[in-house]
Amino acid sequence: MRKAAIFLPALAFGFISCNSEPDRTVTHRGRDGRPDQWVYRIDKDDYKIAIDTNGDGRPDVVKTYKDDEIVQIESDRNFDGKVDLVQEYSHGVIAREIHDDDFDGKPEKIEEFKHDKLAIVERDPQERGFIDIVEYYDDSGKLIRREVRQR
Repeated sequence: MRKAAIFLPALAFGFISCNSEPDRTVTHRGRDGRPDQWVYRIDKDDYKIAIDTNGDGRPDVVKTYKDDEIVQIESDRNFDGKVDLVQEYSHGVIAREIHDDDFDGKPEKIEEFKHDKLAIVERDPQERGFIDIVEYYDDSGKLIRREVRQR
């Protein structure tokens, strides 16, 4: 009887711990029963939610929260396991996006937002590590100035 009293809680704990790892907890499963959403606790008030959007078992979108407010979303848009879009937020409002649109691991474009509207686009189309083109937009989204920098 004493062995059963020890064995049953140990067995229950084993099933519960199958749903989590030391750094993450499964919070949702797809129709096939495979995990498709995890929460990573960074500290008491900060955490990440990782979401598998295509069912391959790997996170494609990772949302980072600080004090229950979104601060960053990292996306793998072509499902190769590498982040190719980073969206940064300030007070829950989009502030900046960093794009790797050709999926080679090097960003080609940075978009900055003011008051939730596109304000500046910086481009590095040659992927040389510096900005070649800067575009400025007004509050209506209209391009008002374009600078091409020579290096």
